[in-house]
Order: sequence, then C-alpha cells, then structure tokens
Amino acid sequence: MSLIKFEGKPIEKLIEVISQGIGTLYKPRAIRKEAEAEAYKIGIIEKAKANAIAEGKIIDLELYENIQERIIHQETRKQINIDNITQIAANQLNQEKEVSEEKVDNDWTTRFFKIAEDISDDEMQNLWGRILAGEIKQPKSFSLRTLEILKNLSKYEAEIFTKFANLKLKSGNTNVIYNQDNGKFLESEFGITFPDRLLMTELGLIASENNLEFSFSATAETERTDVLIYGDKGIVLYKKTNVPKQGIQVLVFTSIGGELSKLIEQDININYIKKVCSSFVSPNVRIEYGDIVNFPNGQTLLLNKTEYNE
Repeated sequence: MSLIKFEGKPIEKLIEVISQGIGTLYKPRAIRKEAEAEAYKIGIIEKAKANAIAEGKIIDLELYENIQERIIHQETRKQINIDNITQIAANQLNQEKEVSEEKVDNDWTTRFFKIAEDISDDEMQNLWGRILAGEIKQPKSFSLRTLEILKNLSKYEAEIFTKFANLKLKSGNTNVIYNQDNGKFLESEFGITFPDRLLMTELGLIASENNLEFSFSATAETERTDVLIYGDKGIVLYKKTNVPKQGIQVLVFTSIGGELSKLIEQDININYIKKVCSSFVSPNVRIEYGDIVNFPNGQTLLLNKTEYNE
C-alpha cells in the first residue's frame, strides 16, 4: 500500500476523528519514528508489570516475558489494522476537496475504532476504510447498527452481499433489485440463488418479502419523467399523458443494507439495464438509458443516451 500525503482539510478532519477514537493524538504511519514505536511497546510492558506489582502478584520471569510478547503482538497487530484502515480512508478523502463541517459523533467514533482494530482481512479493511471516509465526508451516513452488522459479517457473506449491491436500482430514498420473474433472471444471469436471498434476509440486509412491487404512479393530464439510478447509469422514462401505473417486482434493501450498498462500486451490466427497461415498455412511454450526471441544484442530465427498443 503506497503512502500518501497527510494534508488538506479532509485529512485534517480524518486525523482529528482518529485521535478522538483512539484517545491520543494520532500520528500517521508515514511520519511515526521507529523510536516512538519502541517506546510505545515499552510503555505497554511497564504498564502490565506495574499492574501486577500493584496487585501483589509474584511474576515468574518466563511467564512475564511471554506476557510481554503476547501484549506487544496484540497491540502491534491492532495498530497495524488501524493504520491500514486509516490509509484507505485517506486515499478516499484525498479525492475530496471539501467535507462536511459537522463533527462525527463521539460514540460512533469510539465504536468504530473498537471494531476496526480487530479487522485484519485486506478486503474487509477496504470496506471499513470506505466507511470511515464516508462518515467523515458526511456524518450520519452509517449508523451504529450498520457498524455492528458489518462487524459480524464474514468475508463470504460480504461477497454474497456484493452480488446484490451490484444490482441496486435507486429512486429517491428507495433501493431495490429487479426481481420480476421471482429470481430466475437473477440466478441465471448473476448467480444469485434462493439460499443467497435467505442469507441476506437473515442478516437484515434485504427485506424478508420477496414479491414487493416498486411502481411509478399513473400520469393524468401532464407529462412526467421518472428516473432509476443504476450506479453511474440512469434509466429515464419519458411519459406522455394518461399512462397507467407501472410497476416491477423487486427485492428491497433494508436501511442497513442501503447504507452498506453505498460502499460497493457497481459493475454495470447492460443486459440488466435492458431487462429493467423491458418491464416499462408502453405505447406512451419512451425509454432511454445512459450516463447519469447529478448537479448540486438537484437537476439530472443523461449523457451518451441510447433509446430502448424491444
């Protein structure tokens, strides 16, 4: 993992949050000296020794040395985990010019680092680094419940969830997955099986109901445009007057599942886009898909458009 420069407002806020979480001024690995690391180890050992003496315990020399090694190993591993996750967050934040001025909640920060220090797997560290960066960029993006779910998520379960998150369709605050044929298309095209769906339901990431409907209401005397977001792509329905209600069967992300899905960079599948488009075909509806661009004022623009035709 390459080291990056720890400077700029987003990085300053990152260091502030880390220091708050670990209870001391955080110095990035890139600028910590070897002597400081050794002093840290010695401090841990002496603290353990002082505690034992204070409790009137007789310390066997060999046992004491074993305790030293174990404590040093545990604390070093925890520090390396925090450093790795911090580095990932810093890489994310280095791409941001500004972050929210709102402070990250103290309880959230404490809980995050209590969990993060025990995360050793590279892929899981990547998820935790992205969470830290996301919360610094915009506090309240990830709830404490989401942290607890992710803490207990195995690498295998995370890989299964990624398959679901890759297919997320977003409209407003609603996050869904196309499931028009009760999962047959999901299994044949993306390998998402019924047991996978049960697992995600058990984990609280997908709602338990399998046949929910996501719909756009009917148009009356005015024309309307409806939009579905799929990663960096958009599906736009241009509706004339008097178009009846249109809906598709979907799987629905829970609020926690929706939060975690933001960590996944979606791999776009054109067949999936076309399958979704096919469900909204109507004589008075024109359908286009392409690259979606969102502006700060709430406007949306579709670029590199392709009109869908059956």
